[in-house]
Amino acid sequence: MNLFLRLESQRGRYTVVRWFFPRLLAAIYLIAFISWGVQYDGLVGESGILPAKRLMENVHAYEAREHQTLFWQMPSVFHWHYNDAFAHGILTSCCVLCVLVMAGVAQGPLLALLWFGYLSFATTGDIFMGYQWDSLLLEAGFLALFLAPWRLWVWRSTAEPPRGSVFLLHWLLFRLMFLSGLVKIGGGDLPWRDMTAMLYHYETQPLPNGLSWFIHHAPRWFHVAGCWIMYGIELGLPFAIFLGRWGRLVAALGFTGLMVVIFATGNYNFFNLLTAALALTLLDDRWWPKRMRAWLRINAEAQRPAFKHRNQWPALAAVLPVVLVTLLAADSFMAGRIRDYKPLLPAMLHEKLDAPAARTRSFNAYGLFQDMTEERPEIILEVSDDGALFLPLEFKYKPGDPAHRPPFIAPHQPRLDWQMWFAALYPGYDPQRDASPGSPMHWFGQFCTALLQHKQPVWDLLEPPPFPVEKITHIRARLYRYHFTQPEVRRASGDWWEREQVGSFSGTMSLKARER
Repeated sequence: MNLFLRLESQRGRYTVVRWFFPRLLAAIYLIAFISWGVQYDGLVGESGILPAKRLMENVHAYEAREHQTLFWQMPSVFHWHYNDAFAHGILTSCCVLCVLVMAGVAQGPLLALLWFGYLSFATTGDIFMGYQWDSLLLEAGFLALFLAPWRLWVWRSTAEPPRGSVFLLHWLLFRLMFLSGLVKIGGGDLPWRDMTAMLYHYETQPLPNGLSWFIHHAPRWFHVAGCWIMYGIELGLPFAIFLGRWGRLVAALGFTGLMVVIFATGNYNFFNLLTAALALTLLDDRWWPKRMRAWLRINAEAQRPAFKHRNQWPALAAVLPVVLVTLLAADSFMAGRIRDYKPLLPAMLHEKLDAPAARTRSFNAYGLFQDMTEERPEIILEVSDDGALFLPLEFKYKPGDPAHRPPFIAPHQPRLDWQMWFAALYPGYDPQRDASPGSPMHWFGQFCTALLQHKQPVWDLLEPPPFPVEKITHIRARLYRYHFTQPEVRRASGDWWEREQVGSFSGTMSLKARER
């Protein structure tokens, strides 16, 4: 009996997780805020591509006309006040809060402020904040509120977290990995179904790095085997999360290994770090080094908190509603991504809960990299000071000059460069068709217009132009097809890319033409 009690007291204790996960999450928040901050003015600042100020003015005009508030439809601190100085003040404050959380100061309350701060920028960031990892960060940040200590200061010693809080993080990790695998194999994309997707991935991903070139030229069997391994990790290992501590160890190692490979061979911002941090929450106290447990003053012999302990109930009460709402999100998501899938949950629940949950971006479904692009179209902007001689305009990170080596920039995400990758997948920019804010290419027209208006924050997102900014009067976009060079070509020329022009992406644009 004593042996049984001793084993029970140690089973599934996650005191180490409660110590490190809020700190890791705060570090990832810090990366995300800094990355967003250095490009904020050019993207959504008052002189940016899609000014958040204009968005908030439209919101307030609607509220005044309809005599109702849209705060619950667009939750953001900028609902009450907005200008660029205030936005940068919020960014700076959030960075300070991140450091305080890493130091162990008031982790629960400060993580709540960080969650709302990031939600505020996500709500007003328009298309530039529309990525799944932004939603993943918000969901992880929300669930961390049930895990983190709500004491004034915690440095080393801490209590075991509420049991429900750890389950919620594991549930998030399960959905992230399993759904990402499910949409690949069930979405109908041929490269994923015939196991050839990795033959294209390293070349066609949004922002390759230098190692991508080398991995792309690996043998075919390597890429096919990599696809099978990826499916094993994304579709099989999620179920190991619920198969005991050894199953969770295997899942943690598999997920972390996959993230290391993705991090090494592509620029995917903080996504890899956040997923790896979630994977580490699978490891209970016994997997961590004894020296670490001793430093954290973790007593492996201590009894687990009683089920009726008052600190257990907030997390336990959250489990059922979180699971329900996230299942609804997955049900709707799969209906739009998997052929012949019909929603399984009652339509009434979807009608009542889908929209409110979506507004917080904290109860999500995930399906990363569902469609594999087999070619790499690339938009090259050209500018002129007379409408006759056009010279190419280089971006800082996306492919342009074939001689430029693809850079390593993770965990920073240059969101304009990412959007240019998505834009190249569209048939082209039409000023009349894409004039509406509802068009997925509306931002591209606003981007070109901002360049022609010589808005310096937007120009700062790019490399210096071939002409003085104030003299540029015309801009156009050409569409190219890019391929990694073969090894013998790179040895001879030094080029990383070879390209061929396939057509025009947009006609010539100028402010005079628009005025006429």
